[in-house]
Formats: sequence, C-alpha cells, structure tokens
Amino acid sequence: MRRTLILLMLGGVCLAAGTPAMAGDHCDRPMRDWRPRQAVEERARELGVEVNRIRTDDGCYRIYGRTADGRSVEIEMDPLTLNVLETEFGDRARRRDHDRPEPYRTAPPGRPAAPAIR
Repeated sequence: MRRTLILLMLGGVCLAAGTPAMAGDHCDRPMRDWRPRQAVEERARELGVEVNRIRTDDGCYRIYGRTADGRSVEIEMDPLTLNVLETEFGDRARRRDHDRPEPYRTAPPGRPAAPAIR
C-alpha cells in the first residue's frame, strides 16, 4: 500500500512537471497553412497597433509595435486564425521625457517624474 502511494505521488509529480513544457506548444500548424504577413499586419492595425516588426517564434507570429498612446507592445498570434494568444505591454512611451522641456515632463502612474538633465 505504501509503495503504491509513493509511486502514484511520483507519477503525479512527473506529470505536473511535464505540463508547463506542453503549454507553450500552442502554435503547431504547418507553415503551408499560415496566413501571409500582410494579413498579420492588417490584423494588428485593426487592433490599433503600429507594426515595427513581425517575426516567427515557436510556430507563432510575434508582432512588435506601438499602441496609439505610444506604449510598446508585443503580440503573439496564431498563424492560421490570427487570434491573439498573448499580449505584453512595455512601460516606456515613444518620446523620451529628458528631451522635453521641464513643464511637459510626465511620469507613468506610480513613478516619480524624471529629474531634469542639464
């Protein structure tokens, strides 16, 4: 009984350890079925993203760009359906605060304003 319980627990641990590795394999479509890059760029524009670069990574399209408010964004899309699988936003806006005059300095929410560089 004790041996069976230990084997079941070991099997559960092994199964749980293998699950995260399988979770990342969600873009396993053959390349011949992929939608063209132009369609990916159009879909990103529909989402309000100005596209800087489109790459393929682990079988998915990965789009790097900027939102309308200037934040950097990274979007992972399914190459067949063009559904958004994952979205990551960056903190930095397009314009740099130290290049702007003092009264126009702004800080992201929760951060103090940048000191003046002279």
